[in-house]
Amino acid sequence: MSTRNHRLDRAKGILIFTVVLGHLLARAAPWDSDVLRAPMYLIYSFHMPAFIFLAGITAKSNRLPERILSFLVLLATVLPLMWGWLWVFDLSPDFAFLTPFWYSWFLLAMAWWMVTVPFIERFPRAALVTSVMTGIFGALLPAFDNELSAVRTLVFWPFFVIGKLYGQRLLDWAGGLTVWRRIILTVAAVSVTGYFYVIKLDNDWFYGNHKFVHFDVSVPEGVGIRLILDLGASLMTLALLAWVGNRESLLATVGRHSLSVYVLHGFVVRALEPVLAGSLEVYGPLVILGICVVLAVLATWLLAWGPFDRALRWYARTVTELLLRPFAPVRPTKGVSPGHGARNTGDAPR
Repeated sequence: MSTRNHRLDRAKGILIFTVVLGHLLARAAPWDSDVLRAPMYLIYSFHMPAFIFLAGITAKSNRLPERILSFLVLLATVLPLMWGWLWVFDLSPDFAFLTPFWYSWFLLAMAWWMVTVPFIERFPRAALVTSVMTGIFGALLPAFDNELSAVRTLVFWPFFVIGKLYGQRLLDWAGGLTVWRRIILTVAAVSVTGYFYVIKLDNDWFYGNHKFVHFDVSVPEGVGIRLILDLGASLMTLALLAWVGNRESLLATVGRHSLSVYVLHGFVVRALEPVLAGSLEVYGPLVILGICVVLAVLATWLLAWGPFDRALRWYARTVTELLLRPFAPVRPTKGVSPGHGARNTGDAPR
């Protein structure tokens, strides 16, 4: 009997759907609509912190060079392909050499976070304290902004560390809550998100890639907002884990194949951008929301097709092995079993 935790897979399935939906909605300028701002606030208030938390659960220090390099291989592949893709559709790539383009920031950030896994395993308390401090004050860095995903990496690092240290226990705890406790948890989580909506919080806060000076707020105010954002993201993540259930399903399959969905969905979204841009003024928010939901369901289902996922993982694994081959004589091999590398991208972007 399989002991795989389907709750984890199902949560990833829901989250990758929200990634696709959020990016589709973003092409229709949703922040200008009171109706579309509601689902956008709901999605962006937690979906990336939740993904990062789940990535922490599955992060391991064995075969670390392969795991880190696989993210960099995907990043180095996605960027030129995306720039060419945008040229085909006459869209601006907004290129900057040190700044990962659009959604590719997550691939670089995952490489950074994976570098810290041995530190987290060796010094868990120090890693927890350090990550929380950098998560709160990372936006004060004077030298970096979007370059090398530095600010985002620091701001969201606590979710990775907490996932690595306590994720499985929190996953089990959330799954064991009674219905009434799940309802209370959900109401608390949605209330925080609702507060953001009511005060019309600048949506740039959700991306975690700007320093406090960008928002023209004082350090105490910026720290306070960051803490509330992290609280809301944590509550929403736990609420999601409490409701997803632990059984095999199509949703769980999508979660297991979320690597291919994440990497490939950007090409689908940008291909649809000429159609979605300006559509809000023509069709209205509810129609656009319905269209984007349908498109997100179809794109997520199609890109989660097994051959896509296997091909992408094979590509990342093969290129990684070729790049590391010259270093084979000086690399330790103890504890590495034959064929283990076949799943070395299992913690790849989710």
